[in-house]
Amino acid sequence: MRKPLLIISREPHRALFDGARCLLPLAEIEPHLVTNPWLVEGVNSSDFRHTTVCDFINDDRVERTCDWIVGANGIRGIVALHEKMVIMAARLRTAHGLPGLQLDTALLFRDKVRMKRAVHAHGVTVPEFRALDDDGDLAAVDWSRGRHVIKPRCGVGSNQTHVVDSLPTAREVWRRIGARAGDYEIEEFIAGDMFHCDGIVRDGRVLHTSVGQYHARPGNVAPGAMAGSYLLPNGDLAQRIADMHERVVGALGFGSGVTHLEVFHTPEGRLVFCEIAARPGGGGIDRMVLRRYGVNLREAAIRIEADLPPTVARPPTSAGDQTVWGRVGIYPHGRVPTMFTAQECAELGVAEYEYRPAAGGDDHLPLHSTDYAHRFILSGGSPADFMAKAERLRAAAGR
Repeated sequence: MRKPLLIISREPHRALFDGARCLLPLAEIEPHLVTNPWLVEGVNSSDFRHTTVCDFINDDRVERTCDWIVGANGIRGIVALHEKMVIMAARLRTAHGLPGLQLDTALLFRDKVRMKRAVHAHGVTVPEFRALDDDGDLAAVDWSRGRHVIKPRCGVGSNQTHVVDSLPTAREVWRRIGARAGDYEIEEFIAGDMFHCDGIVRDGRVLHTSVGQYHARPGNVAPGAMAGSYLLPNGDLAQRIADMHERVVGALGFGSGVTHLEVFHTPEGRLVFCEIAARPGGGGIDRMVLRRYGVNLREAAIRIEADLPPTVARPPTSAGDQTVWGRVGIYPHGRVPTMFTAQECAELGVAEYEYRPAAGGDDHLPLHSTDYAHRFILSGGSPADFMAKAERLRAAAGR
């Protein structure tokens, strides 16, 4: 008998597939899908017999619906891969005694103040930070350290993140935000490059890590700008970041799942923790990891949340294979983007291409850090070669 599993999805149905192959282990589970009414295109009613549409603008209604489905159908596991669903899924697991990420641990992965307190207590270097509840917290900041960042404690996609260089500027931003106490934090701005480390963890043991370097900070969202990252060749820096990932996972008491860590590398060579999420990295990170290592992060996350062992076997590769796989995203710039042809993609060395004509909403201006009009997966012979190709893509997208 197949295991009843609740799937809470805020993404188009195709996100549950790798091409024609479904990432859900349908031979072993009976999926109960809850999704937005405008995201169900392509749902096969024979595989997804239990599909419920719900307006995800109202989180309380979605949670009440999911709570009823869990109780009425003997649900034995919950899959939720979107950042905004992590807490909801954890709350449901805890309330119904289901396996997987529980609420107390999930809160450590969502609340950036709790998160940094926990990892700092285990010897991980973090920026100077404090909860931002009122004007007094701004005045208590050491402004002699330079710029600081005001951002939501539970934010997603670099939304509502503000870099400020003085107390008067910070006060003006804080006034403009009009946030409630407990919603925001402030931390020192860390100069240097940003990296991400995406891991697969099972019973507290790290089974896989992939380390990438952002070629633009995730918060640098601007019309027509380029974003993305590429995977680092094996080396000392990649190993140091992977080691930090393991320490952070241990500090937060993470049992099983897929993680997305972000870290700063300062000009002096220090590694400084930024944040970590208990879900696969977005914006195509899963696709470049799949190309480089043969590991599907989304499938691994689904299998773990279904209480099944993840598949993390790597394909045979030459010890000297230093092919650099990465992703390039181009933000919308005020008008409907022009789609790249298959010939253009081939000429630019693109392995995968996603076109999003509706990116940016009605104004066609970027709404968050992965709101790309164009997203490409490509490779290079070296980081420099990859970036040269990325610049060609940016120039071509500006037409």
